[in-house]
Amino acid sequence: MSDDSILLIPDAALPTVPLAPAPWSLTGTGYILLMKLPSAVLDDPRHTPAALRGKRRGGMAAVMLVDYQSSAVGPYRELLYIPGKFVFGDKALQSITRIYVSSMESVVNGRINWGIPKDQCDFDFQYGADGQDRCEARLNGKTFAKFAFKAGGWKLPFSSAIVPNALLRLAQVHGGQQFVYVPSAAGRIQFAKVTDWSFDAALFPDLAQGKLLACVKVPRFTMGFPVSAVTPV
Repeated sequence: MSDDSILLIPDAALPTVPLAPAPWSLTGTGYILLMKLPSAVLDDPRHTPAALRGKRRGGMAAVMLVDYQSSAVGPYRELLYIPGKFVFGDKALQSITRIYVSSMESVVNGRINWGIPKDQCDFDFQYGADGQDRCEARLNGKTFAKFAFKAGGWKLPFSSAIVPNALLRLAQVHGGQQFVYVPSAAGRIQFAKVTDWSFDAALFPDLAQGKLLACVKVPRFTMGFPVSAVTPV
C-alpha cells in the first residue's frame, strides 16, 4: 500500500505550478487547538497515511486553522491535523497527517519541499469586530469542517526560539522519502474559546468526539519553514 493512500489528489494528477523551494517565510493569523482524542479518532485510517499506521505514540493531537497573508506562493488558507507522535526509526516525531490548503501552488510545493500531504479545498473566513471569528472549509461546495471562535483578553508574546527543537521537529513520509524539518514561529497569542464546530469525519477527524484542552488565537505571526532533511525509506 502506498504511503500516499489518503491523498484526495494523487501526485500524478497534480498540475504544473511554479516551484518555490524552501526555505519559506510566512505571515498570518490563525488558531491553534490542543485536543485529547479517543484512539478510534487518532488511528482513523482515513486520516493516517498507510506508512504511519500502527506507529502512533501518545494521545495528544493538535489542529491549526491559518490565514496566511504572505508566503513564497502568495496568500492562502490552511487547516491541518497532527494526531501526535509516530515512530520514525529510533525516534518519535510529530507528523501532519491531514491538511487542506486553498491554493494548488501550496499543495504542490508543500509536498515537494516537506512531504506534507496537502490537498486543496475552499475556505470562508469571517472575522468579527467583537472577537468572534468563523471559518468553514468546503470541498466541492460541501462544508466538511466548521469552526466558531471567541477570543479575548491580553495578547501575550511567544517565540518558538525558547522551545527545544525536539518538541518542534516534524517528520513526513511521502513518495518513498522521509522529510524531517523544524518550523519556527513568533508573534502574539490570545486565549480563545470554541463556541461551535462540526465535521464530516470522512474528510476531517471528528474533533467533537474528544476533549478540547486549550485554544489560542494568534492574531499576527511570522513563521519559517526551513529546508528538509530528506532520506529514502
